[in-house]
Amino acid sequence: MILNKSHITKMTTLDDYRKIVGNEKIDEIIKEAKPLKGKHVVHVNSTFYGGGVAELLDSLIYLMNQVGINAEWRLLKGNLSFFEITKSFHNGSQGADIELSPKIKRIYEEVNRHNSVFMRLEKSDAVIIHDPQVLASIKFHKKRQPWVWRCHIDISSPNKKLWNYLKDFINLYDEMIISGDCYHKKDVKIPQTVIMPSIDPLKDKNRKLSKQKIESTLSVLGIKFNKPIISQISRFDYWKDPCGVIEAFKKAKKKTDCQLILLGNSATDDPEGLKIYYEVLEKTKKMKDVTVLLNVDNNDLVVNALQSISAVVLQKSVREGFGLTVTEALWKSTPVIGGNTGGIPYQIVDGENGYLVNSVNECADRMVTLLEDEKLRRAMGKYAHEFVKENFLVTRHLLDYIKLLKRMMKIK
Repeated sequence: MILNKSHITKMTTLDDYRKIVGNEKIDEIIKEAKPLKGKHVVHVNSTFYGGGVAELLDSLIYLMNQVGINAEWRLLKGNLSFFEITKSFHNGSQGADIELSPKIKRIYEEVNRHNSVFMRLEKSDAVIIHDPQVLASIKFHKKRQPWVWRCHIDISSPNKKLWNYLKDFINLYDEMIISGDCYHKKDVKIPQTVIMPSIDPLKDKNRKLSKQKIESTLSVLGIKFNKPIISQISRFDYWKDPCGVIEAFKKAKKKTDCQLILLGNSATDDPEGLKIYYEVLEKTKKMKDVTVLLNVDNNDLVVNALQSISAVVLQKSVREGFGLTVTEALWKSTPVIGGNTGGIPYQIVDGENGYLVNSVNECADRMVTLLEDEKLRRAMGKYAHEFVKENFLVTRHLLDYIKLLKRMMKIK
């Protein structure tokens, strides 16, 4: 393909965010970041694509470099057995029963040890490790700088046996970042700091779209616009409760005509996702007005279009670290009905920008309420957008990290 100027995308700069958050906030970021100029910070996780962590890092690391921090992104490489184990650790951290045999521990630690050989973290000024997949890596490095473990998942009620195992690694770190006070662990010895996740308003997933662009994007997927759309956009994961969503939709549809769209993508570190996707397909194959989509082309654009046109977005999780799809939908002025769990209550002000629910029946009732009251949806949507602007944009997130790094490195 021959590239011309129309194919070249202008790189986003920190100044581009001034029109959204204002000059004062951007100037504060630049001022706070000056003492960190040239400092080498390495983030490590287990996938470049799929899920909220990869999306967060894509924006945060780029903007860290924009303000003069030499920030890098390293990837832990593992095989299928390893990712099956770490998916079970993810589930166990959120309370599921799991197997934790000596062999499982050996595989988990061996992959982390193997990766330590070529990660070359010893020359950095700070290391930030994301989630359980990479947690054990600290055991296999000569630590000479601050190490931070960033936990993105719901650890409010973890499997005790697993938690006692993971805790031995956690306590080797200098600090732990959690997404909310509800995840504070009394049995962890190191300091715990709350830094809530964020979205990037200048990414394709969150830019404002015209009605024509929304409809042309979704029409290609066979989506029609003759009925109000209810959507849930998440990985296919039992914790996201896709079956509960389907049951709530069935109940709501008996009272008001609507359609349901379930959209997800797969992550390289989540081998369980395809299995659940096929279960959802089987459960919905005889249902009318239900569309199930996986790994669509132009995923970010499709997500944006779907969140923008939906009358209601659901995130009916039974466990949720934070749930950035909630933030994304609220940013598009779409009310969200979310499970009353984990990080979702930090985002949904019940009755103001959406509803928090504890059951299928409650979810169905709230869906009907919103579908039948357009004035209420508009009022909630207006508040939703402003709430995200004040609390959950990447500029605030960047400033939180800058302040953390200065404190960890003892820089004033």
